[in-house]
Amino acid sequence: MEFKCVNLPNLGIVETQLSQEIVKNLWAVVEEAKQNQVNKKNVLAGHISSSLRIDQKSKYLKEFINVVLPHMTSKYIEVYKGLPVRHLVSNENSKIELNLDSLWVNFQNKHEFNPIHSHGGALSFVIWMKIPTSSTEQNNLPISKNSSSKGLASNFSFIYNDILGTLRTFVYQLEKNISGYLVMFPSSLHHQVCPYYESDDTRISISGNLALQYLS
Repeated sequence: MEFKCVNLPNLGIVETQLSQEIVKNLWAVVEEAKQNQVNKKNVLAGHISSSLRIDQKSKYLKEFINVVLPHMTSKYIEVYKGLPVRHLVSNENSKIELNLDSLWVNFQNKHEFNPIHSHGGALSFVIWMKIPTSSTEQNNLPISKNSSSKGLASNFSFIYNDILGTLRTFVYQLEKNISGYLVMFPSSLHHQVCPYYESDDTRISISGNLALQYLS
């Protein structure tokens, strides 16, 4: 007898380590955001110290917007056979573009968190710029080591239902050397950022949403 295992169709995520030059430019736009101080907290889910809008017209974003994001979205469409949206215009004459809709930087301090939430648009991404803690160390602290929820302290995770309806968690174990790592995912995919402890340094990440634009 031969047994054949079949993986059912599903969506996934795309990851990349950004180059040192792009990371340098992203730090420049973070500094610009600090100077301009356009608050985004009122439209975001985070229970964190600060969320600031990033100016998409900044000269430092040219390569990131015009090269990195198109390549990543192309890879996503190639691997997962389309965009993760339920309703697309099927008319062959209709043209659709995927554009950067919003971009912001988050500043998270000790004991702060991003609760379970999703985004608007088609695709979203997060870039971890500065992680002040070690996942290994954080999850060995008494407050987290003895918990039934293993490995969540200080980390980013996706939450989703599998084909049986069971709630699953996919955790990124974030360490201090992860600066400039980008993860792209479907905007409707729920995710969270758990709090960290025993560090007075600030965690910094950049997030963005890509939305569909229909052209006549």
